[in-house]
This record gives sequence, structure tokens and C-alpha cells, in this order.
Amino acid sequence: MKISRQYAALSLVSALAVAGLTLGSVGFAQTVTPLACAPVTQTVGINQKAVLTASGGNGSYYWSGDNLTITNPTGTQFTVSYPSPGTYTVHVSSSGQTAGCTISVIGSSVGGTLACYPSSASVTLGTAVTFTANGGNGTYTWSAPDLTVTNPYGTGFIANYASIGTKTVTVQSGTASASCSVNVLASGATPGLPNTGGGYGQR
Repeated sequence: MKISRQYAALSLVSALAVAGLTLGSVGFAQTVTPLACAPVTQTVGINQKAVLTASGGNGSYYWSGDNLTITNPTGTQFTVSYPSPGTYTVHVSSSGQTAGCTISVIGSSVGGTLACYPSSASVTLGTAVTFTANGGNGTYTWSAPDLTVTNPYGTGFIANYASIGTKTVTVQSGTASASCSVNVLASGATPGLPNTGGGYGQR
């Protein structure tokens, strides 16, 4: 016996209802990619800015963190600074997912062995990475062979690469020098922009 088209359509709707689905949800479900916060860990000095970047989720982000007064909790990037040393966690949420970044805030940047933090980092193409100097005599000069550096001085340095690969940033204080490396991965911003960097903080 031939089954009518109307009966077949009703049977399909009934089957979907049993499965908890609707015709509109079949084949039209929104794809949500895994949420990430980058860099996962970084080290900055007291009152120095840490720049965090969200990716994945549904493209809409909400930032939160302990001991923070946040005036604008939304957006792809989030900038934060802390007035006292310690380890802090900032969370970003999107489409029911949550990811976290850890920020280590170090104390006085003067005295002791010169160091560059983080010693190594990974970022996506076109994403800024922040480095911080500690130790030495308190006066720092930054350099990088493949960056156009607009301001080489300061306790911190922000680098933005538009080419992939392993890069090196060097900080000098008096006669001492220290280096940090960053692995730039092939995703993110469109290539073709200049490789730039600049220092910030007290000279």
C-alpha cells in the first residue's frame, strides 16, 4: 500500500519530536568552536598592562576576574594591571564556555640579575605579546632584529608580528642583557601588516 506524502511528513515530525528535535534544528545548529584565552600565562611588573585576547566561542566575550573593577567587560581583547605582586587569574566566557589566563605580577624591577619575562611565549599571527624586564639597574633598552621599534625604552615591551616563526626580543640594562622568545603561529590576523614593537613604563 502506498503511503501518502502527508502521512510521511507527519511521521518525520513525530520522530523528531520523540528525539527532542525540531525541523528547524536539523542541519542548522550553530557551530561553536572551543574558547581560548591567550597568552595562557604571562609575567608583568607592578601597574604594568597585561593584554589578553579571546578566540573561539561564538565571537561574543565577557571578561571577569577577582580583585578587579571592570568598566568594560566585553570585547575580543582585555587589558588589566595590578598594583601589588601576586598571581592573578582572568576569565573569559562565551556561549556557555569559560577559559582562563594567569598573570604573574612581580615586584620591584630594580636590582638583581636582569631577566626578561615570559622567557618564551606562543601567540597567533597579528596578536600582541607583552614582555617585562626585571632586575638590572632599572633602565632598560629593548631590541628585536625583525621589528620596527617605535620606543625602545621602558620596563615593558609589546611586540606584534605579522610573520610566522620563532622570534627573539632582547632587553639590555647597563652591561647586562637578557632575551625572550615568541613562537608566532599561522592563524589570526591577515599577513602583510608591519612587524612592530615598542616599550612602555618608566625609563
